[in-house]
Amino acid sequence: MDHLLKRLFPPLIPLWGALYGFPLWQMGLVLGALSFGGAVGQAPFGVASDRYDRRYILPAGIGLSGLGVLVFSLTPGIQLGTVALFGTELSSVILAMTFATFTIGIGSSTVHPTGYPLITANVAPSRKGRVLGMWGGASKFGDGVAPALVGGLTLVFAWHSVVAAFGFIGVLYALFLYVMLGNFETRPTGSRLGEDSASSQNTLENIPRRTYLYPLAFVFVYFVVHLMATEGVSVFLPEFISSVYGYSLTVAGFELTPASTASFYYATLLITAGAAQIGVGRLVDQYDSRHLLLGLMGVSAVMLAFISVVRLTPLALLASLLVVGIGLWGVNPARDEIVSDISPEVLEGRVFGYVWTGALLAMSVAAPAIGYIGDTFGIQRAFLILAGVVLLAMVPVLLLPYTETPAGRADPATHTD
Repeated sequence: MDHLLKRLFPPLIPLWGALYGFPLWQMGLVLGALSFGGAVGQAPFGVASDRYDRRYILPAGIGLSGLGVLVFSLTPGIQLGTVALFGTELSSVILAMTFATFTIGIGSSTVHPTGYPLITANVAPSRKGRVLGMWGGASKFGDGVAPALVGGLTLVFAWHSVVAAFGFIGVLYALFLYVMLGNFETRPTGSRLGEDSASSQNTLENIPRRTYLYPLAFVFVYFVVHLMATEGVSVFLPEFISSVYGYSLTVAGFELTPASTASFYYATLLITAGAAQIGVGRLVDQYDSRHLLLGLMGVSAVMLAFISVVRLTPLALLASLLVVGIGLWGVNPARDEIVSDISPEVLEGRVFGYVWTGALLAMSVAAPAIGYIGDTFGIQRAFLILAGVVLLAMVPVLLLPYTETPAGRADPATHTD
C-alpha cells in the first residue's frame, strides 16, 4: 500500500507535461519532495520504533500518506499565480503538488523503521531471507499495480479523480492495518522482554562498535548511490519510454496513447521485479548476500546502458526492461538482510531509520538532477548516466567489511515470547 500510493505519480508526468507544460526538472522537484519527506521522518520514527508500540506508528503513517494523496488530487484547482524562488518562477500548482508529496513522504517514513523490526520480531531467523523477499516483492507489486491502474483509469477518468480514489483507499487501509497488527508482536525488544532502557543500553555496550559501525558506513554509501539510480529510473522511465519510443497500441478497441503504453511497460517491469525479490529472498537464506548484490547490480547497469543507446522493437524493449527491473530491485532482500544482520537488535529500528534518512535525503536530489540532465542533454543521455551510477554503487559493496555473524542478535530459541 505504501508503494502503491507513492508510485501513482511517475506515470502522470507525460500527462502533466501535456496539460500544464511543466518542464521535467519541476516535475522532478515534485517527486523529489516525496523522497525528501520520506527521508526526514525516518530517523525520528526509527528512535520511536525502538521505544513505542509499532502498532500505533505504522498505521498512522499510512493514514497520513493517504491524506496527502487526497490533498494532491485537489492541486489542479489551486490557481494563485506564480511564486519567485531563487530567481525561478514556480506556479502555485507546482508548489501545492510539492507540499502534498512531502506529506506523503512523511507518512511513508514510518514504514522502514517499523517494518523491518516487525519482521525480526515475528519471523524465525532461518526464514528471514524468504520473508524479506516477500516484503520487497510486495513493495514492487504495489509499484507495478499503480502505473497499470493509472494507465487504464486515466483513459476514462480525469487524473485527479483517479488519485483521489487511491487517497481514500489509503486512509481506509490504515484503519484495517491497525486492527490486523493486533494479531502480531509489535512491541520493541525491551518491552517484550521486560527490560528497561538502561538494561538495553548495557546490552548494547557489550557489543564491540566496530562490528556494526564500520560495515554500516559502507552499506550507507551503497544505499545512497544505488537509491539515487533507482529513483532516477522510477521517476523518469515512463517519460523515457513515451518520448524515446512513443509506441501506441490498440487493445479491445481502446487506442492506448504512448503515455498509457509506457505505464503498462512500467507496471510489467515493477511486477516482475517484485516476483524476482521473492526468488532472491530464498537465495539469501542459502548464499552470500554480497555476491547476489554484485551480480544483480552488474546486470542492471549493462542493460540500462543497452536500452539507452540501442533502438529496440516493442518486444525487445519489454524483455530488456524486465531485466533492468530484476537487476535494480532484486537486490533488496540481500541488501536488507545485510543491514539487519549487522544491526544490534535493540537498535534495529533506528539503524534502518538513520540509513534510510541519509539515503533518501541524497536520493531526493536525484529526480530534479536527472530531470535537468534530460532537459539539457536528452533523456537517453540521462539514462546512460544512471547506468554509470549503478556501477559506482558496486564499489562500497566490494569493500564491505562484513561477516555473516549477526551483531547482538538474540538466540533463536529466545528470539520471541
